[in-house]
Amino acid sequence: MTSGGFLGVLGSARAGLLRLLGLASRRDILATQQRLDALLREHRRATDTAKTLKTLARDVTDVAGRLEQVQIQLGSQTRGIDGRLRHVERNVQSLVRHEYLDQAALPFPHNVLSQRFHEWSQNEEDGITLALIRLVGETNRRFVEIGAGTNGGNSGFLATSCGWTGLMVDGSPARAKKLVRRFGQFGVRALGSWITVENVNQLVTESGLSGEIDLLSLDIDGNDFWVWRQLDACSPRIVILEFNPAFGPERAVTVQYDEAFDRANFKAVTPMFYGASLTAFERLGREKGYRLVLVEPRGINAYFLRDDVGAGIPAVSAARVHPDPSMDAQPLFARIADAQLPLVDLDSPGEPEASAPKRSREDQP
Repeated sequence: MTSGGFLGVLGSARAGLLRLLGLASRRDILATQQRLDALLREHRRATDTAKTLKTLARDVTDVAGRLEQVQIQLGSQTRGIDGRLRHVERNVQSLVRHEYLDQAALPFPHNVLSQRFHEWSQNEEDGITLALIRLVGETNRRFVEIGAGTNGGNSGFLATSCGWTGLMVDGSPARAKKLVRRFGQFGVRALGSWITVENVNQLVTESGLSGEIDLLSLDIDGNDFWVWRQLDACSPRIVILEFNPAFGPERAVTVQYDEAFDRANFKAVTPMFYGASLTAFERLGREKGYRLVLVEPRGINAYFLRDDVGAGIPAVSAARVHPDPSMDAQPLFARIADAQLPLVDLDSPGEPEASAPKRSREDQP
């Protein structure tokens, strides 16, 4: 065996012996160190990347928070920037109508609808309500707003700009707190209370609003028909009601009374199971001494006048002013029937009395 071969065997034996002893050759140590250095560099890069991502996430969160604040500042009475832009667009259109139309010369309801604008209301009811008040006059500038949300419903503008006072009620205590902050300084009483037929008259009376008032606005997305039917503690000259346009222009229907009714519980079947049809409200209005006079252009709110108010303003039928007179609501009614949701048809024998909530002994005369 040559000396080189011997040394090679000796080196292999030495390396094997070192491995058996848990040791390593210098070359193995260097190779391992290089691998460890590479892994350490990868770890540092990963750590730096994680720190960068964490910083980026924090920056994104900060920017999102700042953007939310900007949206609130730009659109606190609507829904963010897009809502604020729609708000501005509608009011620009209102100014154009005011500039080019002789609104006083227009026939009803165009003389009222052409004055629509949006400040606090859901759509452009602020201008419509103000124009209608100018036609029929006002008495004590008092209102009851049931289902006020956070914007004061259809009474926010009257409170902040016209010196009216009254009651705003919302079923959410959190929203009611916002109502207090926004409208309390104007003499408005704001309450967080779930409205039922059992408590509505008491709330009105305890708020000092029994008897004659100028406006009632009702929008609770549920028992609206039954609450208006029960409400007799006050006598509003103007009534604004949100109806369910999806029920169509023909049938007089309403959801069955349930004091805990929540529209969200039925969205798996249809989001359009709530409230009452315009025809149902028109019929109830006649029974209570009110006439339907107009529906705002977006087809959500209907206006009623007490029969002794606005003598020159004619009544209209629900079929005539429904936002979609040709609507076929039968598919919706079929879906409701298949799901066995309780819907009251006022044309059924004995209705609405048969489905009306039973009065407690304390309420009975």
